[in-house]
Amino acid sequence: MVTNAGDTRALAERIGAEVFDLEVVAAASLTPSMRRVVFGGDALAALRYEPGQDLMFGITDLDGSIVRRRYTIRSFDPAATTIAVDAVLHGDGPGARWFAGAQAGDHIEGIGPRGKVTVDGDATWHLFAGDESFLPAALAMAESLPDPARATLVISVDSAVDEVPGIEVPGLHYVHRDGASAADAELLVDALARVDLGDGEGRAYLAGELRVVSAMRASLLGRGLDAARIAPKPYWRAGVANANHGEPGRD
Repeated sequence: MVTNAGDTRALAERIGAEVFDLEVVAAASLTPSMRRVVFGGDALAALRYEPGQDLMFGITDLDGSIVRRRYTIRSFDPAATTIAVDAVLHGDGPGARWFAGAQAGDHIEGIGPRGKVTVDGDATWHLFAGDESFLPAALAMAESLPDPARATLVISVDSAVDEVPGIEVPGLHYVHRDGASAADAELLVDALARVDLGDGEGRAYLAGELRVVSAMRASLLGRGLDAARIAPKPYWRAGVANANHGEPGRD
């Protein structure tokens, strides 16, 4: 992939991030809708990040232009200097196409780490809710807690085959859409209505489709959770491609 190195470096400096030349060292499907790609690179030895943060990848689109898409760092192995990224393969966007076809030896640039939604260490309980696009970040944050049992995760997936195997976070609960759109808020809002919010100063982290995130936030506010204890983060918007900087696009 050919990019303008000067533009990439200028962007990284503007947002206070680093540029990483990453090589794919392994790739495998976790579920029919999610693929894990493991990246290596000498520069990763200097990576400093907080669970929940992401990298902005420069991806070549079908017309040859470079678009940027953001994916959470699912895990980091400092000894092996590798990171894993779990990518949802929904739709036919440039990010989904690239991760679906990634093979060992492929190279890509990553800019980061980025992201302000990270674990609040002072919270007495943690609630993570969203669709499968939020699962990598939610798991990374929950697993970083001194006591992962303080975390409850409510994640919508299409069906049981989309549940990622081998997860050891005890508070992970899936809700199945059974063909309904991930942009339909009803299932997650209903599930949140049944969640025990716990005692003390907890924190809720919400991510996924823009309008679903808004509906979940409204639901928790209606239950009396203070707005300052809610961290909403739209990852995508139904019917509108993400903008070139990786954030949900606007009409």
